[in-house]
Amino acid sequence: MMKLTLLTTLFLTTTLASTPVFAQENANNQIRFICSTSRYSENGKSVPTTFLWTPNFQKAMVTWTSVLGGVKPQQRCKIVSQNFQTAFNNGSLNYVTNAVQNGNKVICSVSSIDGGCDTVLFTLRPQDKSRDVLKRLNKLWFGSVTTDSIIEQDSGETKFYIDIRQFLNTPPSNKIK
Repeated sequence: MMKLTLLTTLFLTTTLASTPVFAQENANNQIRFICSTSRYSENGKSVPTTFLWTPNFQKAMVTWTSVLGGVKPQQRCKIVSQNFQTAFNNGSLNYVTNAVQNGNKVICSVSSIDGGCDTVLFTLRPQDKSRDVLKRLNKLWFGSVTTDSIIEQDSGETKFYIDIRQFLNTPPSNKIK
């Protein structure tokens, strides 16, 4: 009888634990950021790409073609994919913005527009303009239905914010096979 009670309790606990009581908690178990390869449109070669992966769809987020600080594209892809996962898991992947950390221009996640950089997603090359990178990301993520970037002045630096939540929850029009 005690064994049956234990099994029943275990079954109910497992069933209740897998029920999506909180959408974010359920999403955390299903949304992953992975490094794989995709065809680069400029030359048709396969390149390392950070993908958003869910059980229902996959979408390319960033393709990696250049070396930065001695880090090759494949390694950069792995690092950035993990950074996106960390940001998602810690709840800060609501907006993507630009910042400067340790003298380097970076793209990072923030949980709210009034907050500082929560998780650095990736570092930019010195010659990159963060506004242009964010515009390219916005176009890549949202296509022709681009969202308006939110602009805020902070200590003389113009910050741009992309609300990434819709991208994370919307299947692409052309699913990746």
